[in-house]
Amino acid sequence: MILNNPSPGRPLTQTQRWSTLFTIILALVMLGIGLNMRAQITGAVAAYEDTRIGIRLNYPEGWLLDTNSSDYVFRIRDMTRAGFKTTIQISVRPVSSATTERNVADQLARSRVLTLQDYRVLNIGMGTLGEIPVEIVRYTYNDQSTSPFLQSFSTVVEGLDILTIQRGQAIIISFRAEADSFDDEYPIFETFLNDLEF
Repeated sequence: MILNNPSPGRPLTQTQRWSTLFTIILALVMLGIGLNMRAQITGAVAAYEDTRIGIRLNYPEGWLLDTNSSDYVFRIRDMTRAGFKTTIQISVRPVSSATTERNVADQLARSRVLTLQDYRVLNIGMGTLGEIPVEIVRYTYNDQSTSPFLQSFSTVVEGLDILTIQRGQAIIISFRAEADSFDDEYPIFETFLNDLEF
C-alpha cells in the first residue's frame, strides 16, 4: 500500500487547521488542570490540637507527624526531601516565674553545644508572634548522617527557634532545614506560624 505524502508546499486543509488549534487548546487546558491539582496537593494541610499544653495548628498534610517523644510535644518532617529532612518542632519546658525567654535561650545554647556538632549561634533578637513577645535565635550545626551504604556524610543545618513563656511554661518552636535551602523552605514555616494558636 502506498501512502501519498503531502508535499511540503501544499497548504493545510480547513480540518487540519482546526485539529491543530484544538490540540493546542487541549494541551493548555490540561496543563492548567495539572498545575491547579499540584497547587491543591502541595497546599493541603492537616489539623492538630493538643489540649494538654493548649496548642492548635495546621501543618503540611504530606509531612510525617511525630508526637511520641519526651524531647518535644509535636514534630513534623518533610520525608520527601533528600538529605536532611526539613523539620518543624514544638517543645515545652516548665519554668519558674523569674525565668525569661533569654534564660531559656541560654540554657538551650549550653545543652546544644554538647549534643550538636559545631553548634554556633548566629544571632539572638526580640520579636513578636502576633501580639506575643518572643526571643528569636538563629543558629547552625553539622548533622552527621549515614547513608544506606554505611557512608557517613555531614550536612550544614540552619535553625531558628522562637521562644516564649506562657502559663508557666517555655514554648520553643523550632524550624530546621539544610542551610542551602533554608530561605526557600522558610515560607512553609511562616505559614505554619500564621495558623498556630496557643
